Amino acid sequence: MNTDDMVKVVFKLEKDEDDYPPANYESVWAFPVGEGLFQIDNIPFFVTGIALGDVVSAISAGGELRFQKVVRPSGHSTLRLIIYDKNEVPIVRKLLEERGCTSEGSHIPGLISVDVPPSVSLAELRAMLDEGEAQERWGYEEACLASPGEGDKGLR
Repeated sequence: MNTDDMVKVVFKLEKDEDDYPPANYESVWAFPVGEGLFQIDNIPFFVTGIALGDVVSAISAGGELRFQKVVRPSGHSTLRLIIYDKNEVPIVRKLLEERGCTSEGSHIPGLISVDVPPSVSLAELRAMLDEGEAQERWGYEEACLASPGEGDKGLR
C-alpha cells in the first residue's frame, strides 16, 4: 500500500485515578480497507484493546476519523514497557526483536510499545518480562491480548 493513502484514526482515552494516560486522545496510523474500515498500521502507546493489523471501523466527525469498534482482530498483541534506565532502551528493544517482536519508541523517555505477532509465544515473552520486572529494570502492561484461538490459548 502507498503511504500516501494512510490516515489517522482517533481514539478517545479513558484516564485512570492517576490521570494516566497523559492525553485525552491518541491518533493511530491506518490504511483504508473498505467503506469506513481501516487497518491499524502502527503500535498504539495508550489505547487499550487495539493491536497492529486490527481492522477497525471509524466515522468521520469534526474533520477527523473517530474509532467505533474493532471489526477484525489481527491476532497480534500489544504490550507497553516503561524502562527505568533510559540507556537500556536500545538493549531491551533488541531483546524483544530477537524474540520476534517489533517496538516503537515514545515521546516519553523509556516508554515503548511492543507488537507481539501471533507467531510469538506470549507465555515465553512473559517469562522474560516478569524477570526484568522482578529485577526492577522495567514495568510492563498488556494493553491488548490476542483473543482466545489466536496466539497463545488460555492466557486471558
